[in-house]
Amino acid sequence: MAHKCEAVIDLNSIRNNYKIACGLAPDSKSIAVIKADAYGHGAVKVTKALEGIAPAFAVAIIDEAIELRNAGVKKMILVMEGVDGADDLKYAAKNDLSVVVHNKSQLLNLENARLPNPVSVWLKVDTGMHRLGIEPNKVEDAVTRLRACKNCKSSLIVCTHLASSENTKSDMTSKQISLFDHYVNDLNVIESISNSGAILASPDSHRDWNRPGYLIYGYTPFEDDREQIYGLKPAMTLQSEIIALRQVSAGESVGYGGKWTATNNSIIATVAVGYADGYPRHAKNGTPTWVNGKIAPVVGAVSMDMITIDVTKLEDVEIGDRVILWGPELSVNQIAKASNTIGYELITGLTQRVSRRYIK
Repeated sequence: MAHKCEAVIDLNSIRNNYKIACGLAPDSKSIAVIKADAYGHGAVKVTKALEGIAPAFAVAIIDEAIELRNAGVKKMILVMEGVDGADDLKYAAKNDLSVVVHNKSQLLNLENARLPNPVSVWLKVDTGMHRLGIEPNKVEDAVTRLRACKNCKSSLIVCTHLASSENTKSDMTSKQISLFDHYVNDLNVIESISNSGAILASPDSHRDWNRPGYLIYGYTPFEDDREQIYGLKPAMTLQSEIIALRQVSAGESVGYGGKWTATNNSIIATVAVGYADGYPRHAKNGTPTWVNGKIAPVVGAVSMDMITIDVTKLEDVEIGDRVILWGPELSVNQIAKASNTIGYELITGLTQRVSRRYIK
């Protein structure tokens, strides 16, 4: 019997969400971020769906870029962690990949490489994230070296990454933008700052290139319901089925460790999804699921292959009824909040056991 759990991906929603991201910053180009298998949505399928409207795509590592090139994707692909070593640089040059340079080693490798043709370079500056990037006071020297490098195309892009774009109460974003502008504005380079949060909340970060990621899959990194405000629609519906129903008397517990005890006589449904599928193991009692148009809360511990939900207040619930774990009806951010994590982790964490079905 086939596994009941599947992720249904609406490719039209992804296209519409991308267009919304572009409309929020009409004077910028938007590179569609499809790293981590397009945030769990399927990199090749998503890229093919966006290829007619997106000018470029961004991945994290070169293996992700290779997958897209092997699938026939012709548009510009940016490798955001850059590449290390002569072989990867040669592949990038031969296959027209753009690469991020974020440290001295990568800069030296690029200067000393023997490549069949130059590559497009995005120079990353660390303005406060303190993860990747050269120091701001060294960006002018790095730009000078890259412009003199025979392996670097003339269209040099300088970028940075914002650490707290989703926190509108923090001044971190404005400080990073100011630092970037102080060291970059006079260098006559192409610029890129905005991620999804900044596209929505920080118009002063909109530059030549923006980098929407989470946004194009229908979500924002904010805690409020901003998705609805902007007309975004979650592209992924994670769903399964009820595979068992049982009466549980008041005082009886459910699941491993007896972490939930019925206070009244209850009807408990078992659903074919668990942490082996990517459903969060730490989902608390009360985490919502959606059954027949109504909320049914998770009760008891999440198991490897199953969860249990309380359907006492629902009418006409039967084995085989569809259960939505997250999707347009139920934001993944809600599930993440109830599990002490973020929606990014949940949608990228679906395992191979979960089949993907695409709606075009």
